[in-house]
Amino acid sequence: MTNISELEAAISKELELYSKEITQSIKESVDIVAKEVNKEIKRNVTFKERRGKYIKSFKIKKTYENPNKKVKTWYVGNGEHRLSHLLENGHALKNGGRARAYPHIKYGQELAEKRMEELVEKGINNANRR
Repeated sequence: MTNISELEAAISKELELYSKEITQSIKESVDIVAKEVNKEIKRNVTFKERRGKYIKSFKIKKTYENPNKKVKTWYVGNGEHRLSHLLENGHALKNGGRARAYPHIKYGQELAEKRMEELVEKGINNANRR
């Protein structure tokens, strides 16, 4: 009976260590991807007017964190947030017609999805090797 209890304790300990290692890797990936997303969005801003002020208003904040999860949010601050939707999608002009869209945020979203998947897979593979 002791052997089974010892085996159960050893397996349980290893699974807990494995889980913590993967969780830590994912949290680190969130930090890496957040920075990459910010750079990617800045790189894709192609309009000229108010470009510098708009780009300087890009922010990343830690929205939530507990021992098992970390969430970061990219946003536009300093009153420039009103431009984001209009620039990303274009908008109606007061004299008719539509303003051109300057998509830039969608590239950050696409990068985030791709990179998180890559880094999580890498973290899991590295945890398997220990």
